[in-house]
Amino acid sequence: MNTLAAAEHMLSTGTFYSASELGAELGISAVEASGKLFNIRTSKKYQCDVTPLPNRKIKVVEINGRTISSKSLWNLALFQKPLNKEAA
Repeated sequence: MNTLAAAEHMLSTGTFYSASELGAELGISAVEASGKLFNIRTSKKYQCDVTPLPNRKIKVVEINGRTISSKSLWNLALFQKPLNKEAA
């Protein structure tokens, strides 16, 4: 699992994640999820909302200016499914 895949998942759900919550959903360790969250938080590629310490949580709001997950875009293009209203 790479950082982009984790960020795409976070963007599609639209919720705040701690390392343990993200790790449990993605089936990776909390330590690995913590690294993904650090990359997301510090990279210019991702825009996110961050709660203060302690118990910091992160919510991805856009990836490279895109506010809709690629999964939702593929569903629109291939199956004419409506876009997720929370992500739009």
